[in-house]
Amino acid sequence: MVETRLREAPDDPLANFLLSQIRNAFGERTTPLALAEKAAAPDSRVAKYHRQLAEVLGVQAQHAGALQQLFLARRFRKEIDTAIALDPRDVQALRDLVEYYLLAPGIAGGDPRKAIAAAERIGEIDVPEGFLAKARIAGFHKQTPETEALLRKAFQAQPPSYRARIVLAQFYLAREHPDPQAAETVAKEALKLDRSRVESYAILAGVYTDRAEWSALEDILAEASHQVPEDLVPYYRAADSLLSSGRDPARAERYLRAYLSQESEGNEPPAAEAHWKLGLALEAQGSRTGAVAEWKESLRLDPESPAARDLKRLRGSRTTAKG
Repeated sequence: MVETRLREAPDDPLANFLLSQIRNAFGERTTPLALAEKAAAPDSRVAKYHRQLAEVLGVQAQHAGALQQLFLARRFRKEIDTAIALDPRDVQALRDLVEYYLLAPGIAGGDPRKAIAAAERIGEIDVPEGFLAKARIAGFHKQTPETEALLRKAFQAQPPSYRARIVLAQFYLAREHPDPQAAETVAKEALKLDRSRVESYAILAGVYTDRAEWSALEDILAEASHQVPEDLVPYYRAADSLLSSGRDPARAERYLRAYLSQESEGNEPPAAEAHWKLGLALEAQGSRTGAVAEWKESLRLDPESPAARDLKRLRGSRTTAKG
């Protein structure tokens, strides 16, 4: 739809902004920047256009060398400052500023202490988001008890926040402080708040897989497929959990094939990653031919896929066996 609009009006700022968002969400690393730059022209007075340009610059910085990172960081700061000046209540832009203060080098203006003031500004606009921002800062400093306490405050704040529940559930799934029972409880609270969003289903799918509660797992996958049919990531999470624990590769294969039955959504594991994992599931069942086919497909879709490593390993094992 957006590409059609751009063919009709190549200079449409909104269409350029939207296509930059879409392509960035699907992992493209070349076109999102030019599109965002076109939307956020120097005379643009729309905050979200400048925020999008800043976010694309931030993604590029993650894949750049040290000198390029410094240049991109300075551009990021200029654009995010412009976005906030145009809309001081843009919570997403303020969250981006918190990340900048935490992650940018000092020479480019990074300063974890300034992140606290930005988090306070967020809390004045959106109470749950303010606590989440403070929890992010505490997590950055590896202050686990403080992080949990702040996440609990975000969970309890009004109005109820779906995102606060998801972030708290994810906290309880972290390897450093696992509490799957708490994660399940919080994810169910998120589900009560909004059954049309996929994150709670994905978390519950992972919890039930880890506990080998197959009936509960099948029920939550069926509900997810009914409520959010366009995003099958709960199947991927269940398969990933099975592969990580080395259990039931046949079930993992079935879930990965379900995930690959339609295109993945933006910001979800891409098809290349799912084909790589499917290869692992097939190898675990003794199907080397099937594994090789999946790994080759993964590499076709993404030349940097870890499937290259597994293909090399499998070929090495064959050579050793012949020797």
